[in-house]
Amino acid sequence: MKRWVLALVSILLVFLLSSCGGKAPLEDLTLALILGVDLDDNNNLTFYELDPVFSKGAKKGLEAYGVKAKTIRDSRRVFDGLTMGEVMAGKIQVLLVGERVLEQAGWFSILDTVYRNPNFSMNTRVVAVKGTVSDVVFYNPGEKPDLSLYIKAMIDKSYDRTRAVKGTLQELHREVYEKGITPAISEVKKEKKLELSGMTLLYNKGKYAASLDVPESTLLLVLKNEKRHEVTMSIPIFPIEKEDNIFHKNVMSFQASKVKTKIKTGYKNNTFHFDVKVKMNVNIVERIFPEDKVKKAELVKLMEKELQKQFTDLIKKIQKKKVDPIGFGLYARAYHYEQFKKVDNDWGKALAESKINVSVNVKVNAYGAVK
Repeated sequence: MKRWVLALVSILLVFLLSSCGGKAPLEDLTLALILGVDLDDNNNLTFYELDPVFSKGAKKGLEAYGVKAKTIRDSRRVFDGLTMGEVMAGKIQVLLVGERVLEQAGWFSILDTVYRNPNFSMNTRVVAVKGTVSDVVFYNPGEKPDLSLYIKAMIDKSYDRTRAVKGTLQELHREVYEKGITPAISEVKKEKKLELSGMTLLYNKGKYAASLDVPESTLLLVLKNEKRHEVTMSIPIFPIEKEDNIFHKNVMSFQASKVKTKIKTGYKNNTFHFDVKVKMNVNIVERIFPEDKVKKAELVKLMEKELQKQFTDLIKKIQKKKVDPIGFGLYARAYHYEQFKKVDNDWGKALAESKINVSVNVKVNAYGAVK
């Protein structure tokens, strides 16, 4: 009996190994790592692709292309004519979308093939580009890792430090079709070097609404209760006394070891009300001004006051743009379903008319080793 079992296993192994022979060798394939979408000066769609080169005699390990096409699927036909192997989309790490594309209503529909293709990874990072996509795709990071890994690592590291969102294709799809929240994706720009510039806020259907810098992005993620491993913030404690304050002697930095945000919602006088309470346990890691300038009890109150102002300013900015990247609509629908259903098709306008109050409670665990 054992001999029959061993014989059967051996036959199965031979069959599986022989079936691999029909697959194309790696050097005959083109594994796209970055896909970019942009508009040229004449509003023609331009697609970009970054591919690794596996040829032994190649001088460069990566090859970038830019082509004009009507759709992403149509661009593949053109890319196939430029590359040495058949283009495969299953390994794309980053999808770059230019700001000129994001400014167009209905741009999200061009991603249709991405969601229909089962080989396309839904963990692909969707990243907005402040400027042109070509500046990013043709950028050489030097001794750093390949560009696709470099951008992906930059986004993921910033995500872990509560400075950015991963913004995967799956998350973008959910946020575009979810009425209680609006999409937000990470944003990069290429000046002298490629760097994270913050986050891009989008309207429900994906059109560009506003940009947040990195400190504002951190505030947004705290309000969303999405603190990761590290939150480091720098805030002014009191007004600058002199205009030539070169060394910013009013600034203090702290690391928040524990952050908790609670949102309570109400509805009265045909208006939604939200009470946002943020609690922080912090360790002071930098203090430029003298120790005797501010007493400890007063220092905590000044920290709370400044943080409350920054959170409030961010919420006002969001309300002015009529977007909801925090997800207040999810709370409104959960606790006031009937009222929310009346305005869910224009939730941004309803949020802009809502009353939102923010309170901050700070507890200082440590003031540092040196007094």
